[in-house]
Order: sequence, then structure tokens, then C-alpha cells
Amino acid sequence: MCSASDIEEIIALDDYPHAGSGIVVKSKADEVTSGTLSIGMCRVCGFIFQYEPVSLELLDEMAFRQPPPLPPSETSVGLADANRFLKALQRYAPKKGRALDIGCGAGYTLSYLKQMGFTAEGIDARPEAVKLAQERGFDVKLGRFEADIFPEERFDLVVARSVLEHTIDPLTLLSTMVNLLKPGGILALGTLNMDHVIRRCTFGGFTFHRGSYWSSPTLRYAMTIQGLDLLGGYEETEIAMFGKKADKGAPDVEPVPPPSDFLDTVYDEVDEFLERKERIADTLPEIIGDRFPEGIVVLGAGVSTVDMLYYTGMIEEIRKVVTSNKKRYGAVLAGSQHVIQPLEDLKPGDKDVVLITSEKHQEQMMDRLEPHIDAGSRVIRFSPEIEVI
Repeated sequence: MCSASDIEEIIALDDYPHAGSGIVVKSKADEVTSGTLSIGMCRVCGFIFQYEPVSLELLDEMAFRQPPPLPPSETSVGLADANRFLKALQRYAPKKGRALDIGCGAGYTLSYLKQMGFTAEGIDARPEAVKLAQERGFDVKLGRFEADIFPEERFDLVVARSVLEHTIDPLTLLSTMVNLLKPGGILALGTLNMDHVIRRCTFGGFTFHRGSYWSSPTLRYAMTIQGLDLLGGYEETEIAMFGKKADKGAPDVEPVPPPSDFLDTVYDEVDEFLERKERIADTLPEIIGDRFPEGIVVLGAGVSTVDMLYYTGMIEEIRKVVTSNKKRYGAVLAGSQHVIQPLEDLKPGDKDVVLITSEKHQEQMMDRLEPHIDAGSRVIRFSPEIEVI
């Protein structure tokens, strides 16, 4: 972000699958290659990013091997975050005009923009998503978002949610977005909160298809570098921030670098995260090997799950993978060749050992697993220490 060269490598995962979120459709499981996932942190501005990024071609391959996209309304995955973002958008967006949704998926946000009175367009790199959006009547282009796809100063509002974390060149991407705005236009950004990855998840969520990891100070810095006047936003599981492009002839906005106390906090949290990760990596395989020789069931199929399994080397111990995420049914956890099954297929009395890999929604998952515990199954969870129930 700041063009400094004081970079520290904080994560290096060897033989990590080139599989995006860790899941691929069954027909493409044999095509998954692997490499070293390297994550670096700038010790000047606190930005965390993919230290040795993969090529754009490989990013596209990872996207095309994932299950077809479904709107949040059908999967309920991320629906609360999506609706929170759209509610904030009502506050900061102009009342009407022309809008662009970058990474529009199947058109969930486009529907909302239409309801708000906008003439809305979209772009997405995945053919399945574009087809779904077009079938719903939206004007959506297929392709990777880059310069010259749309005329400059065409839009009153540009929306990019869950896009910024997937780029390996965020400042160029932001500059292209700003160029599309009319003077006085609004840029609405939503991205995964780095704090959620580092502090709130046991093993984080590092993957090849995430090129950058954002905090409020680093996102604020990036937007002010582009000359945007920040209007507001919020910080929860994801960060949302809204910025206004200057009117023609208006003075430049002074960039706002992250404060020094923020940098101190980032260093401390990364150190704690790595210590926790190493502690679990040392302890968990021993517990599994000694107490559960018949293997385990993994509950969850997201990025943090894949991260944990590869970091601890426990791929061979998996008996089956189940998830409550409808979007991932039938996919294959990259590297393990396990078809991902609905949580409902895990029947009480199977005497399965279930590993809860993420702290998110952990209590709700424990409630759903009560019948299994009553029937004699055992559950391993992180809170954040390892606990066997």
C-alpha cells in the first residue's frame, strides 16, 4: 500500500491446493494443482497480502472449478452481511442515476439497486453467474473487470463487495473504479475484515484466491490515496466504506495512513495468531492419532477448514466432510477427494467424531450436534483451546 520494502512473511503453506475457497466441483477435482501459499505483512503500513501472488490465469482456473454461484437468498450464506451492506448503501448512495455492480454474481445486489431506482449494470468473470443474472433480466457483462470495459465518468454509483480481497493489485483496481465515477459519484466498497481472519478464526482464512486482507485503517488509506472523500461505513465481519469522488476542480484529499498504535496492534495480533496456530498444529494431530484412530468427520468446508487441515497435515484422517452451507453440497474438498455432504446426512448413532474447525456460529452448531453427543458421538471444538466433548 505504501510502496515500502519492509515486508515480513508470516504464513507459508506448502503443497496448498490451487482451489480458491478449497472446494471444487467433483468433475474437476483431478485438475487441482498445488503450490506454496505465502502471506506477507508490511511493517510500515500494516497491510497483509499474498507475498508471491499467483497469475491471473490461475485465479480464473480456480474460480471456474468452484461450484456454480447461487444468490444469498437461496443459500442463506452471507445473507446477513449482504443485507447489512445494502442497508448502509441506502444511507450513502445517491437517490438515483446509473450504477455498476462489480462482481455482481447472480444479481442479488442488482435487484436491490433496481428497487432503489438505479439503472444498474453488472460485470462478473464467471459464466454461470452472468447467465443467471441475464436470465433475471439484468444488463451484465462477462469478463474480468479492468480499464476500458466501461466509459470513464459513466456512473453515479460503483459498488464492489467481496471483490477487493481477490485482487493482487488493489490500488490499480481502485483507480479504475474511481475513473468510472462521475464527479460527485459514490464508490461503495465491502471486503472481508482482516480482524476476523486473524483474531476471531482459529486458523484464519488464507487462500490463493485472496490477494489482500483489509482492515479499516488500510482501506481508509487506499481510498484516500485515490482522492476519495470518506463519507462513513462500518466494521464487523466485513468492512464497508463509502467514498465520494471530488467535483471537478475540487482540492485533493490528503491520504490518511494507518496510525502507529494500529500497527502495534496488528503486530501483536499476528504474533498471537501464529502462536495459536502452531500450538494447535502441534497438539491436534496427536489427539486425533491417540484417541480417534478410526478418523474424524469434518464439519465445515470453508477456507479456514482447508487451511487447518493442510497446516496440521490431517488430510488422511478425514472420514467424511459435512456442511450446513447449501452452496457447497456435492463439491470436493481439494486434496482429500471427499464429496461434501449435507449436515443432515450425519445421523445420530453413527459414533462419528466431529471436528468443528471454525469459531463462527460454534454455539449454534453445538446445539445442532446435541443429538449426536447424546448418542455417543464425540465433538472436538476450538474455543480457542482444543476441547473434546
